[in-house]
Amino acid sequence: MIIAAVLPFPFLGAQNFEYHWQRVRMDSTYESSTVYPVDRIVAEHEEQMAPLMKVVIYSNAEIQEDQPESALTNLVADMLIHAAAPFIDNDYPTLSLTNMGGIRSNFPKGAVRVYDVYSTLPFNNSVVVAVMKGKDVREILENFAHRERFEALGGVRILVEDKEIENCMIDGHPLEDDALYNLVTIDFLLDGGDRFHIGSEAVSIERTGIVMRDAAVAYLEELSESGIVLENKTDGRVIIDD
Repeated sequence: MIIAAVLPFPFLGAQNFEYHWQRVRMDSTYESSTVYPVDRIVAEHEEQMAPLMKVVIYSNAEIQEDQPESALTNLVADMLIHAAAPFIDNDYPTLSLTNMGGIRSNFPKGAVRVYDVYSTLPFNNSVVVAVMKGKDVREILENFAHRERFEALGGVRILVEDKEIENCMIDGHPLEDDALYNLVTIDFLLDGGDRFHIGSEAVSIERTGIVMRDAAVAYLEELSESGIVLENKTDGRVIIDD
């Protein structure tokens, strides 16, 4: 390979200059065996990074977070119910709840990798099941309605009008104050995070020990194996009618 080097000699203006050139042969003379520090760091962590690059599912659009519901928050909430199912041994209606603050980025369009899931759910939160009285579940949901700002919810159908809940279905059943419900959530909220008091109000608590982001990876892999491609669509589980 030969490169012609052009050397201005001297500079005399944009349209008037002199130059001379010479051939420079690009051969092994210019090869280097230097291993730069950044190359060494990449090499040391390449084996550790490989599992994070595994594709778990594909999406036909960016999967986004929004209010009062979104494709991303619905997906995360549904994942919680799926992860907790083996730990529920009663017939109580089940819903799920996690905080929007724990969902930190959208899923990209195209390949969704383990890395993307970990970026979206970066905290070491684990899945828990709290059996709750209906009146305490209602208090949580009414607080969301009054603010017109909902956290991520699964297993619900809620209609809000003028900041009041007009209709609420839990797992296909009307919310009743005296009934019991399985509230699938995360230990952060159970233990008082974001000013929730789920742990102190729970009738019973089951700590699954399942890390939320690992449950998300497993759930997305199952969806992918069944032929599902993610879409940035909601399902109307929370409707605010102004």
